[in-house]
Amino acid sequence: MKEEGIWKRLTPLVGAQFLGIFNDHAFKMVTVLTAVGISRNYSTDTAFLSIMTIAFVAPFILFSESAGYFADKFSKRVTLILSKAAELLIMLLGVYVFSKVPEWGVSPLIGVMFLMAAQSTFFSPPFSGILPELFPEKDLSKVNGIAGMLSFSAIILGVSGGFIIKSISGNELYMCGVIFSFISLAGFLFSLKIFSVPAANKARKWDWSFIAKHIEGFKFMKSKKSLFLAVLGESYFYAVGAFIQSVLIILAKYNLDIPGTSAVDIGILQLAPALGMGAGCFLAGYLSGNKVELGLVPFGAIGMVVFLILTAFVQGPCVDMGLFMFYPVLFIILIFLGMAGGIFVIPLKAYQQQRTEVSERGKFFGNANKICFTAILFSGFLMFFLSSGTHDVVSKTSGILSFLQSYCLSLTPSSILIILALLTFSVSAYLFWLLPEFAIRFIIVILTKIIYKMRITGAENIPEKGPALLVSNHVSFVDGLLITACTSRSIRFLMHEDYYRYPLLYPFVKWAGFIEVPSMKRVGKMNALFETTKKYLRNGEILCVFPEGKLTRNGVMDEFKEGIRKMLPEEIRVPIIPIRLGMIWGSIFSYYYGKIKFRFPMEFPHPASVTIGPPVADGTTPFEMRQIISELAAETELVPRSEERPIHYQFAKLAKQRPFRKTIYDFGKNKACGNFELLVRAILLSRKIRELSAPEDKYVGVLLPNTSAAALTLLAVMMADKVPAVLNFTSSKASIETAIAKADIKCILSSRLFLEKAGIEKIDGMVFLEDIAKSISKMKKYAAFLTAAFLPRQELMKIVAPESHRDVFRTAVLLFSSGSTGLPKGIMLSHHNISSNVYSFLRIMGWSHKDSIMGSLPLFHSFGLITGFWIPMMTGCKVVYTTNPLDATSIGRALEEHKLTILLATPTFIQAYMRKCAPKQFLSLRLVVTGAEKLRSDIAEKFRKMTGLSLIEGYGCTELSPVVSINVSNSILNIGIIPGKQGSIGPPMPGICVKIVDPATFKVLPPDTDGLMLVKGANVMLGYLNEPEKTAEIIKDGWYNTGDIAKMNGNGYLTITGRISRFSKIGGEMVPHELVENTINEILKTEERCIAVTGIPDKTKGEKLIVFHTYLELIPEKIIEEMRIKGLPNLWIPRADAFIKLEHMPLLGSGKLDLSNIRQLAEKVAADESE
Repeated sequence: MKEEGIWKRLTPLVGAQFLGIFNDHAFKMVTVLTAVGISRNYSTDTAFLSIMTIAFVAPFILFSESAGYFADKFSKRVTLILSKAAELLIMLLGVYVFSKVPEWGVSPLIGVMFLMAAQSTFFSPPFSGILPELFPEKDLSKVNGIAGMLSFSAIILGVSGGFIIKSISGNELYMCGVIFSFISLAGFLFSLKIFSVPAANKARKWDWSFIAKHIEGFKFMKSKKSLFLAVLGESYFYAVGAFIQSVLIILAKYNLDIPGTSAVDIGILQLAPALGMGAGCFLAGYLSGNKVELGLVPFGAIGMVVFLILTAFVQGPCVDMGLFMFYPVLFIILIFLGMAGGIFVIPLKAYQQQRTEVSERGKFFGNANKICFTAILFSGFLMFFLSSGTHDVVSKTSGILSFLQSYCLSLTPSSILIILALLTFSVSAYLFWLLPEFAIRFIIVILTKIIYKMRITGAENIPEKGPALLVSNHVSFVDGLLITACTSRSIRFLMHEDYYRYPLLYPFVKWAGFIEVPSMKRVGKMNALFETTKKYLRNGEILCVFPEGKLTRNGVMDEFKEGIRKMLPEEIRVPIIPIRLGMIWGSIFSYYYGKIKFRFPMEFPHPASVTIGPPVADGTTPFEMRQIISELAAETELVPRSEERPIHYQFAKLAKQRPFRKTIYDFGKNKACGNFELLVRAILLSRKIRELSAPEDKYVGVLLPNTSAAALTLLAVMMADKVPAVLNFTSSKASIETAIAKADIKCILSSRLFLEKAGIEKIDGMVFLEDIAKSISKMKKYAAFLTAAFLPRQELMKIVAPESHRDVFRTAVLLFSSGSTGLPKGIMLSHHNISSNVYSFLRIMGWSHKDSIMGSLPLFHSFGLITGFWIPMMTGCKVVYTTNPLDATSIGRALEEHKLTILLATPTFIQAYMRKCAPKQFLSLRLVVTGAEKLRSDIAEKFRKMTGLSLIEGYGCTELSPVVSINVSNSILNIGIIPGKQGSIGPPMPGICVKIVDPATFKVLPPDTDGLMLVKGANVMLGYLNEPEKTAEIIKDGWYNTGDIAKMNGNGYLTITGRISRFSKIGGEMVPHELVENTINEILKTEERCIAVTGIPDKTKGEKLIVFHTYLELIPEKIIEEMRIKGLPNLWIPRADAFIKLEHMPLLGSGKLDLSNIRQLAEKVAADESE
């Protein structure tokens, strides 16, 4: 419902209610001030206030059944209009009674108050009942919050207006009645604009039995346990409110140090809790969001207890304001007391409105009002008993009032407030014990408002009524509570017996109504479980199941078990709703740290997301359900976290927080600059880049090896609101020139010293960092230092990078593909692309603040960029750069000297390190991740024997920012020690969805079936630079076509068969080149890449394999024999004459095969054979 639609329906209702409440409280205040102003006796005053309270609430008890009848029998609009008309007549009567006060006294005014209360009795049920008929559930808390705020605003104005109206009227009290009559007329006119609704229950019969009605109503309410308890809680609140209102009057008159307490003094104290009540009601509606949040009730109860005690003991100093005496400390305490009351009562009221049936709402709220005002009536009697005692000797001629007062106590206001605080605590604790939902939602509020920063998407997919089965992944011990936070409905959770029977959890989960899931082997118990779930679903309840059957130990979803369909009753359709829990892995309630124990979280509050998808189609298999939840994850991560910022902003934040910490080290150099110094240098360089590059030039080239200067340059280019185009200096001159032309790069930042060492010719537009450094004056350095030192990071980045400092969807970097299959393509990656990938990578790798990185992979390589630049700039971890990834000696020394924990390399590089490094140099390592090429099992085994570590294979590509999957072990505690699934590239990282489809039809394939691999997620690139057609061809509906043939098992683990371009169709069968390559390499056990398999045309079988090689340890015939022993199909085995020797294997700078060159060589061989 649109905002304007809400107000159009709500304004007449709250207008009529507002003016009625104003009149009630203003009239009551005038009466109180008139009566109390006459008396000077404590017991007389308290007795009068008690009698007033009793008279005011008696009609709500006497007539509430009748009010409920009229609200159900007739249109609630008509009932509301008639009640407002009655109010106008009563106010006209009040004019006459006010005029007779000098003759009759104040007692007749109590009679008018009785009639006003009767009118309110008939107004309240249709008002409460019409709200859920005019507004959907998602708006109810908001509407109730607004109505509650305006109601208590009316109380505020009524209380303050009462003593203002009395002051204006002076001795002419009838003028008070005239003013009240005009206000009542305005309320009547508002009621005429209320939207019409049909009668809820025209068939309801009138029952003349008064006592029977009360008994029947009480039984009716008691039959609805949770609603009945909510009504009791609300009733207690209003009873306490009435009590406090009376206590504050006698507190002001008899306890505070105010000489000659005036009406204004009393009114000011009455005003404070009313102000707080309005704020509390609004706050409760705001905090509830789009649902009814019972978890706020305990916070309100705690606040009431605390501020009642403070009111009793802390009044603070008095300030003479001229017209009145003011107690600022007490005033503030009373405001907070009222605020706590608003937070307490609004969720209870909204809960009642949400849970009552439409046809019973009038009856329900009529009886609820009866209970509520019975409690207020009781508070009047209790007030009389606690404070009205006279201790006089009663004679036979004494009246009944004096007789009763002689048996009462005469407690001070402070003592009464302490009793109320203790009573509030006891009543609240008892209610929470009887209704676990209160306590559960209380814990939920703590989790979602304090410990976690929640992002909920798709909550509207959970039905407001009726049964539903929620299916979710399982990440932490508090998953159930986080899911419950998405709806105001109660959810029953299924919990495996291993967790259900856990001693610390068992009392709570049993009390909270969890359902125990037995072991699958216990067939009888499982059948009983299915009958239990069917029973609850038939009753219209919501159930939630975690089909993995256990918490994730490694951050990725496990296989979904069978049995979901067996939980559903056959005779009704129950929607099955997928839910994805995200970002929770790494929080203190997950297995990220191993055993659950108290520890400070990595982030506080920790991010968490819950995404609820639409109901799935009938017949959805567990594997398909797992895929649906995986896709929900990918779609969720497309939206950045609210605190996510571009990397240069993140580094500015890091540098301000840890200015002296050193993040970047150049191996072989003794000095490293701190974060703040690096920030100042980046700011200075960014100013120069703005001078060197025209405003319309988007890209600035960077041609540098892995050094702190390269990291500084990347930061500076981003701070200049430009995009760094990182050039691959190992590429051919033609490839570099192609990249420069493609991006229209006019300015290239490099180093004269580097060009000399690398033997690279100077390129047009190249600017050297050495020259820039000399051109920066000391004055500019001081200015940059002071600016960075004294400005907050937000203001600093507004000045430094005004266009890019908050735009996470902006292109962060331009990388160029390796050109393994042709000319290099410009790949545009956004800040969100890379940051989302980094976030998943860090969590899946069990990252800690103690980790440090070997920055050996070149920064022009996407994996080198995120691990060697992005992660250190984001987290502040130490990175040690080496300029050459093949310099095994330097890398070994860097690992040993800096005690680095993480190494990232290709398998080819790993072999070089094993040849030239001693085992002791690897001792500090915790993780070694490989990528870019297939990890051979013999290399992994050799490394394990040498270091005790298991190589972790990853998969990705530059277009995917770049990591897609990591072959993690089953538990994060074993990562780097126990390998993942052999031969696999692991499961997709959290937030990334992979599906395997038929290459021809793109139909999704079942598990363990080879097909084309597509990837979806926030990591999918923005596109290819200036190639929209190519981008549209490779990315369709958010799915990136990897071109790889792979299969996925039920656990989500992927196995690459090969690239679709690297298959030969031989005799009708697809033969993967890479698998043949890997088999030959394993047979040869060589440490260097010496084999490349490809295909050429063949007249008999359509195509045949050829094997390019350099040096072979075995003759081709022996290799073929070993391939047959390994069980390879005959079509996969090349002939002996298909082995062709090369002088050098064509490789790219990254160590990958130069497939373009291989293809040219194969075409030459095919041409020679055809001759």
